[in-house]
Amino acid sequence: MSEVSNPTLAALDAEPLWIADDYRDALRDARLDRFDAIMQTDRGFCLRALSDRENWQLRLNVNGRRRNLFLKKHHTRSRWRRLKAWLWLPDAPSAGRQEAINLRKLEAAGIPCMELAACGQRLRPDGLLESFLLTPELEGFTQLDDFLRARFAPLDTARTGPRDPDLDRLTERVAAVAARFHRAGFNHRDLYCCHFFVRENGPGDFEIRLIDLQRVQTRTKGRRRWLVKDLAQLAYSAPRDRIKCSLKMAFIRRYLGVSKLRPEHKRLIREVLAKHQAMESKQGRIA
Repeated sequence: MSEVSNPTLAALDAEPLWIADDYRDALRDARLDRFDAIMQTDRGFCLRALSDRENWQLRLNVNGRRRNLFLKKHHTRSRWRRLKAWLWLPDAPSAGRQEAINLRKLEAAGIPCMELAACGQRLRPDGLLESFLLTPELEGFTQLDDFLRARFAPLDTARTGPRDPDLDRLTERVAAVAARFHRAGFNHRDLYCCHFFVRENGPGDFEIRLIDLQRVQTRTKGRRRWLVKDLAQLAYSAPRDRIKCSLKMAFIRRYLGVSKLRPEHKRLIREVLAKHQAMESKQGRIA
């Protein structure tokens, strides 16, 4: 898997998996340093099990202390993949491998995201494509929507006054990460608040990480549609009882890097609002 080759991420023997140096001993001691062992393990806690994927939380000794790690297992089978396996043809990246590739690309672009502990992929002769991604818990981080509700008071519509300066700083940090992400050529496809993780290292000192990178894309054509979708998803998922419209406008100005909105910026905002409204209408029909 050359796309994720790195001096600190190396293949283990002839196994189709790669383990970062900091986690090699931990996985070896837990007897999880073989591809089949990881795919078949039932240790830890199963967070979700679907027909084609599973999410697990493991707790391992890493460099002398207990750490939580999150394991995503993927497994799909098709006749086309079975034919590829028979003919020894290379297969397209699986879900786990693709997320590892995306993670490395974001790291190279200077976009803060989660850490990669291990990943692997194998196409079996019967056409079963298996892969996994292992990432350590973002310690001290909370998903953005939960953080907003815990850290900031609900809006008081009966009162007017200046916004909380810490909330302004957090908005600027999230906007800066979103802008860097898009300007580096990426779109997320699931850019909801729950995929921004926040840690407050000191009063008003917010650190942001971006997670759930499996569906991240780079596009040369039709990018605007996907950027609009990302921004609408973020606006849609922001807690309405914490975020004023004025704060959303402050976000978009920081995202665009302007102090005054020009006509082209207002067109973008109208497109985002239209997509936002469509998402609300769809949710209303489902409800």
